[in-house]
Amino acid sequence: MKVYFRKLIHDDIPAIREICKDIWEGYDYVPHVIEEWLNDKVSLNFGVFKNETKEMVGFSRIKLYNNELAWLEGGRVKIPYQKQGIGKAITNYSIDYAYKANIKVAQYATSSKNLGSISIAKYFGFKNKKSMNVLDAERNDIRLRGDSYLKVEKISAKEARKQYNNFNIGLGDEVCMGWSFVPLNYISDEDGEWYVYNSAAILQKVKFKRIQIKEGPGEYEIWLIVYGKPKIAVRLIQYILNEELNSIKSKYFEIFCHPHIAKKVEKMGFSYYEGEPFGVVLFEKILSE
Repeated sequence: MKVYFRKLIHDDIPAIREICKDIWEGYDYVPHVIEEWLNDKVSLNFGVFKNETKEMVGFSRIKLYNNELAWLEGGRVKIPYQKQGIGKAITNYSIDYAYKANIKVAQYATSSKNLGSISIAKYFGFKNKKSMNVLDAERNDIRLRGDSYLKVEKISAKEARKQYNNFNIGLGDEVCMGWSFVPLNYISDEDGEWYVYNSAAILQKVKFKRIQIKEGPGEYEIWLIVYGKPKIAVRLIQYILNEELNSIKSKYFEIFCHPHIAKKVEKMGFSYYEGEPFGVVLFEKILSE
């Protein structure tokens, strides 16, 4: 099928919402952020259209952090047109755009269960750079034990950028932000709250924001992203959960962590979607040295 690409405008929002209503069983985050995306003059938001009808069959976004890094996100294909090569066309267009802009590196994140997205990564030569396991629980499933009081220090994003250097965040300087990864220099206080315990674990708490420009937790959901020594990390998780379970608004929790921490998190009542270990994977392609 022949397609063409063009920059998205606000008049395209109804078509974007129409595509998103069938993505992730209607829980796609893009409708909540699309207006903010379109107001971003630095990044490129583009649509994919059928030549003959001008019907939008997909869209995506290229966020330019600087002249070195392009972040590919929000790629969507309308359900009836999936598995027809449009996903590859979107990725090819994104890579070509980054090349022409003299960007050195292209990255994107996806679920380790998203076989289509992983297949595209391999096709275009993206490498699996790092990953984090993802577990979730409803508040009634959570079983807490251990100290309810710890001497936990709340820190700023600026301090967190320094602290992450003391932890194993994998290759490169990107840190997990839930279902994405962000270079350390670009995290800010808008991204959540940070806590450290005993210089052995660091935890980021992310809550729902009514206005946001990236994927984030739902209104009654909280994300906890943790690095550090497993036993200490779990104590820090329990401390934060004890606080959050006092709020009736906190109903769902997702924890992003390394596998050795995940094993201990499971004992707290958290589990994997569909019962099998999975997570969020960062893919990277070097475009120029």
